[in-house]
Amino acid sequence: MTTHTKSPTVSRTRSTLLLGVLAAASLAIGGLTAVPACAQGPDGPARTNVSTSTSTSTSTSTGAGARLASTEHATGVDTPAEARKVEQFHAKARLPKATAADQARWLPRPDTAVSAHTRAQAPTGAPGSIPPAAPAASARGWAKGLPKAVVKGVEKEFGRELADGLPLIRTVGKIEYTNPRDPGKTYQCSGASINSPSKMMVATAGHCVAIGGSGHGGGDPSDRVWMENWVFMPAYNTGGQEAPYGKFTAKYFRAFDYWLDGGGRPYDFALVTVNLNERGQRVVDAVGGNGLSWNYTFHEDLLMVGYPLNHGAGYTQDQFAGRTTTSTVNSAMIMMEAAGFNEGGSGGPWLRMYDPVTGLGKINGVTSYIHNGTSNNNDSPHFDGGMKWLWDEQGSRT
Repeated sequence: MTTHTKSPTVSRTRSTLLLGVLAAASLAIGGLTAVPACAQGPDGPARTNVSTSTSTSTSTSTGAGARLASTEHATGVDTPAEARKVEQFHAKARLPKATAADQARWLPRPDTAVSAHTRAQAPTGAPGSIPPAAPAASARGWAKGLPKAVVKGVEKEFGRELADGLPLIRTVGKIEYTNPRDPGKTYQCSGASINSPSKMMVATAGHCVAIGGSGHGGGDPSDRVWMENWVFMPAYNTGGQEAPYGKFTAKYFRAFDYWLDGGGRPYDFALVTVNLNERGQRVVDAVGGNGLSWNYTFHEDLLMVGYPLNHGAGYTQDQFAGRTTTSTVNSAMIMMEAAGFNEGGSGGPWLRMYDPVTGLGKINGVTSYIHNGTSNNNDSPHFDGGMKWLWDEQGSRT
């Protein structure tokens, strides 16, 4: 096992943006951006929304040396009016929050025969990356009419996030949803905006969009259980505002069939096409979008970000930097030692080459498995060519 080392310049840091900074940033008005998203070389209670579980499509491809399949699921939230209903549901319903124990019931389980699809224990091809994208240039419109001192303060806060003590990374947010098998509570995960041709995509864990293993295979998707009332709130922080950049509801989910039908941890990854926020912005225009990296080694210096319930009850963003190694419980996954993220942190990005000047990095993992009762370690699927293939399948969907 490779000895775990923390970055010499980054340590475990928890931080909250000032109310005034968030209030100013919340006035952002976005436009469109022309940044290309091309691959490059190495570097219970009544629900407001009822998902349309029969609206699915399946595609297959060769990835990671094996034939992969994924399914896209339409949530039924595809108009501004439907999106506003979901936003209002979370604002008004105030269901009790699911506890860590509640959420642990639906975490990835040990692999069984049905989910034991072979995954390589090393990169399967040449490494590659999708570049990140900055927010739309016109997003600076939030500054209109504000005092110059306030504008300068906001730009400084978001200009050097690591150097200034790791304040909130704006592309990373809290996800809230309801679980059809436990509908009387609000569940939470973490996620991050990701650059794509649509500029409308969020990356998270598979178990944050569907219950792994709920499907039984055989080509019948009707038995799969998808989450409902799903909303992403980038830079979430109740110390300032819950949604300083608006709320982005789910329009389409895409997950690996190996996750949906088997619940295998190496495929606990999903992409979500989100609706415009209430200001009419695409998520990448509003906050920027991280890139994507695949086929890098199992030993990378990464920054974990998310909203685990064991830090401020999931109300504040947590960050941890270190070097990954091969997981001790599944050799097809990577592990971050001593990170200690529990439930709620699931789906948060593991950022490679995080740039404190731009506040952007390249997603090279997502929090999936928690070594409960044995250590403070966290696991992520190793991002191989299959993750890039999933991005190809969903990246242009609007």
